[in-house]
Amino acid sequence: MKGSQRNDQLERFFQHHPFEDPLYLKRYVKEHPDHKMAWYLLGREYAAQGKEGKAAYCFAQSGEIYEAFERQKIVVEGPLPPWNPAVNQRTAPVVKRRVTSSIRAWSVWLLLLLLLALPASMDSAKDDVTTQLPSLPMEVRGGEALAETPVSSKMKIYLAGNDWSDKLKEVLAPTGARNKESILVSASQSADGNWLQWNEPLQLLLGVEQTSGNEYGAVVRYYSPQVCSCQLADGSRLTPILQRWMRANEQAVVLRSAIQAYEKKQGRMPEQAEQLAAPYPDNILPGITEDMKDMFAEINREANGGATPQGDAAEKTEATEATEDSGSTGSSTDPAASNPTGKPAEMAANSPLQEPVSIVIDTVKHRLALVSGNIILRSYPVGLGGTKTPQGEFVITEKVRNPNGKSNGEFGSRGMTLSDTLYAIHGTNKPSSIGKDESHGCVRMKQEDIEELYDMTPQQTKVTIGKDVLPDDGAGSSNPDEGVGAGRGNAKQSFALPLQTNDSNPHKTYKWLE
Repeated sequence: MKGSQRNDQLERFFQHHPFEDPLYLKRYVKEHPDHKMAWYLLGREYAAQGKEGKAAYCFAQSGEIYEAFERQKIVVEGPLPPWNPAVNQRTAPVVKRRVTSSIRAWSVWLLLLLLLALPASMDSAKDDVTTQLPSLPMEVRGGEALAETPVSSKMKIYLAGNDWSDKLKEVLAPTGARNKESILVSASQSADGNWLQWNEPLQLLLGVEQTSGNEYGAVVRYYSPQVCSCQLADGSRLTPILQRWMRANEQAVVLRSAIQAYEKKQGRMPEQAEQLAAPYPDNILPGITEDMKDMFAEINREANGGATPQGDAAEKTEATEATEDSGSTGSSTDPAASNPTGKPAEMAANSPLQEPVSIVIDTVKHRLALVSGNIILRSYPVGLGGTKTPQGEFVITEKVRNPNGKSNGEFGSRGMTLSDTLYAIHGTNKPSSIGKDESHGCVRMKQEDIEELYDMTPQQTKVTIGKDVLPDDGAGSSNPDEGVGAGRGNAKQSFALPLQTNDSNPHKTYKWLE
């Protein structure tokens, strides 16, 4: 049976929520005698119970489904979570009801996707008919059908939100020639359930590594007790890769936002990345990294609705396409170029940070967040002016370095004007006022925080100021905790762009409402 037909059967099967009732499989095969996947799963249940006669009958009804799976072998590193279909839950207790249903749904998807998405299965019906379906062997061997497909050394990382099932289907599906290993990570959810917190450490969940050689195979590794109550794999080797992936995605979303800002300000798309770092007052960004230059052609084309850009951008796009078609990752003197994840532009492809950056300021919690959609990239403590700080929506219309020629003056080393008013987001020489209402209406920030925000925030960025518009996480703290402040609490790891333009303005005396 073709893969598409098996997937169609899976979709039909899951429309009925088969595992909500332990007797559902029996009823389902009676109502749908042509559904071979259901027959196969029922046969596996009987085999697990030692009822070989009933299992053989069900396997016979499943036809080519049984033949497709039982002639191949799928293996994971460590057992799947213990699962009893009679009670439909893990052996480990789960306290929160919402989390229980999520994990239950996840375990069902993982079980079925391991059978359907990967072109492999197990020999347990031949070797040990009493082995339950979730208890799989320890070594991966795949089908011969995909053995001819070349597999590169690239890695693809997926960020899971509240519902993991869609991402699991992508992670567990064969990646073909473009990606050898797929990793699923999760971001913490805010207390109010409305935000994913990129500014806090991401958690490794599981990985699927495909191998090639005489045979095709795949290894599934578990990195978190959240997905498996078993011996976990060591994910330390993935830490630098994950960090580099996050940096690449942050640069990509800043670049994407800057391109849109340029179009809004100039009425046309930029032709070169360097146009984004023009001198004041057209300084969208202070500079562009080499990684962002590599990403520019593709992101610019996406922002242009898929149209090929003009000038140098078009030449870079054609070169990029030629490189991708040849399957080469290009040459580079950068040691990171040999990283299994590939070049930064490839790492940022299909980024979870698709929405342009915007700023949200909570006047109750004295908190400023830089966000992309519902993902919080950074969260900073700020000083405000109580009722003097206006509420509503604004736009950053001006960015200036060292306002009034000082880096240690009343406005600190950076300032960003809100909608051509006397209100601004700026630094301060009164850091003790952070977290308090002591300004005359402006938004005060610590030096390392405003300098990071300045680099990550293009001109034309939307700013929303309101009450209780951010979650409680970290609110009320005057000192950056883990995941709060520049560099997610470590100023030495702050996002920073090279200074490639003159973004100061010595001809103006700023009189923001400090």
